[in-house]
Amino acid sequence: MSDGSGVQGAAQPVPLWTSPPQTPAGAHAHGSAPRNVTALLVRLQQEEYSGTVSVSGSPGGTIHLRNGLISAVETPGTPSVESALLKSGRITEEGWATGLAATRDVDGLGAALVGQGLVGETELEVLCTATIHEGAFALALTRPDGWEVGGPTRTVLAGYPAQPQSVAEETVRRLAFVTDRWGSPGELARTRLRPSASAERVAGRLAPRHTALLAIANGRRTARDLAFFLGRGLFAVMVDLIRMDDLGLIQWEGARRPAGRPSTAPRVPGTGAGGHSGAVTPPPAGSLPRRVPGPRPRWTPGEKPGAAPTSPGGAEPSPHQELSGQSDGL
Repeated sequence: MSDGSGVQGAAQPVPLWTSPPQTPAGAHAHGSAPRNVTALLVRLQQEEYSGTVSVSGSPGGTIHLRNGLISAVETPGTPSVESALLKSGRITEEGWATGLAATRDVDGLGAALVGQGLVGETELEVLCTATIHEGAFALALTRPDGWEVGGPTRTVLAGYPAQPQSVAEETVRRLAFVTDRWGSPGELARTRLRPSASAERVAGRLAPRHTALLAIANGRRTARDLAFFLGRGLFAVMVDLIRMDDLGLIQWEGARRPAGRPSTAPRVPGTGAGGHSGAVTPPPAGSLPRRVPGPRPRWTPGEKPGAAPTSPGGAEPSPHQELSGQSDGL
């Protein structure tokens, strides 16, 4: 979410979060219409409002407020607390139904799940907090059509809700991270992918969450699909995919790459900028070099022609070393 509230020290507005062309019906009636969703949330925080802000658009979603603070964000763009609990196997369908039946008021679902022994209080709070930021990030991937302010509805609420300003700033940081390392966050969310030809060779050295992503990436699923399949947050999945892409472990369907991002594919002699106009086919592994028209392929005896250079010392860096230490997220 962008800020746009005019508060000193606010994050710069994100173009994806601009005001709709017309003031939607049901928008907050006090004062002039806010210019974007975050400006609306800051106003509602000042009024200590408890209720919902329903954002229309694709994907759209619902922001739950309690006393003006963000207590939950639900959107089809990333798994909700319910989806994350069920998909990850933390809670069964029967257990979720038990928690719903034990809920006594609109804000009591989380307490009911903990009271029934279905999930730990600390675990649930961490998940709720992560889902707020994941939901805000997913909402920021597209321009909203409008919004409507309504009364409270039942969902799992964070025990320690978030300030709208801090959620806006974190969303800006996440959008900048993806844009800097891959390109358009919205394009990454909807681009299909599959494991690369080299992924199988290092599969045993990868972190379990990366292995899980490779196992279900079949060329038809997008980053958003993978997130829902595993019950993980969209941004967390994107971060893993960016790292795996840098190591050449995945292939984007249709050879699509973000505009302006240099290709990291292995270079073949005789191609690319400044290369000979005619393609030069390197000799197969184990054969003797042959004279060919144009520049000769540069290769060292004992190596496959066109092989990527190794790191100093002759050993390539371990993908497990490159990928370890990354926060799992949702």
